Amino acid sequence: MQPYFLNFHVKGEIAHTLLLSEPEPRLLIDISARAATEAEAPGFRYPRRVCFTVTNKDLIARFRDTVSPGDVIEATGTFDQTGYVPHTQGHIDTTFELLDFVRSEASGKLEHDGRVFQPDTTARPS
Repeated sequence: MQPYFLNFHVKGEIAHTLLLSEPEPRLLIDISARAATEAEAPGFRYPRRVCFTVTNKDLIARFRDTVSPGDVIEATGTFDQTGYVPHTQGHIDTTFELLDFVRSEASGKLEHDGRVFQPDTTARPS
């Protein structure tokens, strides 16, 4: 039988974090695959980023104790598109659940399962 999976492995700078307490505790983490720009405002400092969710209380504590915006991490997790998760006045249908991370260096290659991944150099900055 063919094994299927919905996992990710990402390396990037932490752009922003937000700790929410309701409807259950979760930490939202924006990660950018590009280094920060010189802009001061967060939305312009990291114009291209993806939001990841952490729901494990121990992982939330470890994350908040060991890294902060501007740090580079490698993270793994899973994603799913199921029912809608309430968020402010809207809903999110796809969630990226971060399950583990390690602090990393800004330089160097992203390697996973023996494969080396290069950043997309064709994408234009926003």
